[in-house]
Amino acid sequence: MEQKSSSIWSTSLTYGIYLGVAVILLSVVYYVTGNTFSKSSQWVSYAIMIAGVAVAQLAYRKTLGGTMNYGQALGVGVLTVLFASVLSSIYTYLLYTVIDPSLQEQLRLFTEEQIVKQGNVPEAQMDMAIEMASRFQKPWIMALSGILVGTFAGLIISLITSIFTKKNPSEDIVE
Repeated sequence: MEQKSSSIWSTSLTYGIYLGVAVILLSVVYYVTGNTFSKSSQWVSYAIMIAGVAVAQLAYRKTLGGTMNYGQALGVGVLTVLFASVLSSIYTYLLYTVIDPSLQEQLRLFTEEQIVKQGNVPEAQMDMAIEMASRFQKPWIMALSGILVGTFAGLIISLITSIFTKKNPSEDIVE
């Protein structure tokens, strides 16, 4: 069977947009229900990312004629999450600067509460720890780190899902 040529970029962009929209919709649901900083939102986001990467990899494999090596699967997975992370980070930036700027203060208070709850920071260093955490909670830093962390998470997810979605041409041969 001859392998078809397909653009990894177009498949990754298409499914990256789908994945980005799904993550944004999840974020909107948590925001509307008042659970913006809920830990469960992260876990649900990871589940959506895993599903999105696997679907993108399988779609790309289909465009290649049913076969795809590990490197191709890894590439489409990472690119898909990269595009989704860019889209999601744009939303995050807009959420914290335009849609609801009061979220910055809410996040600062939430972080302060979490540091106090952990109880492993001495009182003398509490203010310094809170100040340090709030430095990284600026919208542009959160957006940039969203792209970097999202892409890294996408790499880890893709390293694993590629094992299951790859299909070498030799696997099609029936003897």
